[in-house]
Amino acid sequence: MKKFVMAMIFAAMVFAMAACSTSEEVKEESSVVLEKTMVSVEDAKSMIEDEKNLFVDLRAEAEYIGWPVVAQRGGHIKGAMDFPKDWFSILGDDNELRTELERRNITSDKKIVLYDRDSNVSDDVVSRLTSLGYENVSVLEGGANEWAEDENLPMDSMANYELLVYPQWVQDLVDGKNPDTYDGRPYKVVELSFGKDEANYEKGHIKGAIHIDDSLNHVPGSRVLADYEFIPQEEKEKFWNRPSDQKIEEILLGMGITKDTLVVLYGPNTTAVSRCAAVMMYAGVEDVRILNGGIERWNMDNMTLEEGTVKPEPASDFGTKVPARPDVLIDFDQEMKIVKDPNSVVASIRSWPEYICEVSGYTYIGEAGDIANSRFGYAGSDPYHMEDYRNVDNTMFNYHIMADRWIDWGIVPDKKISFHCGTGWRASETYMYAKAMGWEGICVYDGGWYEWHLKSDTPRKEKGVPEDAPGLPADSTGYKE
Repeated sequence: MKKFVMAMIFAAMVFAMAACSTSEEVKEESSVVLEKTMVSVEDAKSMIEDEKNLFVDLRAEAEYIGWPVVAQRGGHIKGAMDFPKDWFSILGDDNELRTELERRNITSDKKIVLYDRDSNVSDDVVSRLTSLGYENVSVLEGGANEWAEDENLPMDSMANYELLVYPQWVQDLVDGKNPDTYDGRPYKVVELSFGKDEANYEKGHIKGAIHIDDSLNHVPGSRVLADYEFIPQEEKEKFWNRPSDQKIEEILLGMGITKDTLVVLYGPNTTAVSRCAAVMMYAGVEDVRILNGGIERWNMDNMTLEEGTVKPEPASDFGTKVPARPDVLIDFDQEMKIVKDPNSVVASIRSWPEYICEVSGYTYIGEAGDIANSRFGYAGSDPYHMEDYRNVDNTMFNYHIMADRWIDWGIVPDKKISFHCGTGWRASETYMYAKAMGWEGICVYDGGWYEWHLKSDTPRKEKGVPEDAPGLPADSTGYKE
């Protein structure tokens, strides 16, 4: 290792001094000399296997998960944790910053090795960490680019990272360029928004993007529980499930989408976008991707938007029978088989109170409970949030930690996994992430707890925490007991 000393002004402290007759403020400036340690790639080779050391990737999430934006190889140094440098600005509050660092086990008791694309790591990042009590912070000389040049040095990336595109990739696509992994097929960029968000589409959307509401996601029902007393059982079971196959095909053709269309979905609601992506995959669209971080990340990157409305030219032939992929969204009978199969896993993507059967979570579901043999798969603080799966910029949370959480609860990649939630939206988001991670044998139980609780004599999970649970969930969303 080699060290150099950099002088920098760390903080300006103001002290108030009182006197009997007058009071005045006296300002003092103190200069603190920070020691910035540089670690060579050669020295770093022997450090990555030591748990006392932690490499922290300051590049954008796209580069971390695998996109070769500028480096010869995409992905990150084996064992490194992601914490893009712009998060330090997003997290202006020190307590929030500390919480996010600790969510990723970036703790002050470790030797932290920061790296960017090259040696140029922001002094602000180093000083911010130092101010939080991180006493052993160093910088990788040459950064990720130099590391990636040596093909013998280990790097990790998501198996199917291309499912999660990034803003510049989408911009290059709509500008007529050929971004990495694009095969030249016809494409549609689709903004999904509904409710109060829908009006924002006309005010500003990605160049050429067409619009869809949540009509492809489900058949909406009443949100008032009392109404269900007067609705026939057969009709109730259709609510909150996907539309009919005929309706799905009709909507897709109206948007000009066939099985051969590349579809890039984005919007303000990642869960809704993921649900739409899963329905399109179920129908048979062969190349469906989502913008990682959605419109929020797009705006953070200062990407341009255009006003107005884009009217798609309808297609006449989808190109295959819908559904071409019925294994993506399964129904009640298939879920029942999975519940009874020891080689399958029922993964509950619900809030902790929903999972332990304290609340139903929905105004139109009266019964609290969950499906028998469910394993907790994390989600968020309530049915409408997914904090456990999101970074501070709305991109996908660290996939290594995600996999570790699942595996702790017995949700393992060598078994068939059925994700479910209340009505299939949250489960669809986890399906997309698991698919991006390369997990196979995965599906979404479309009816979720809503359909399951309507059926008589369906096996239910016992209330409370299972006896073989690995422990209470992480406290990232504040629901740890």
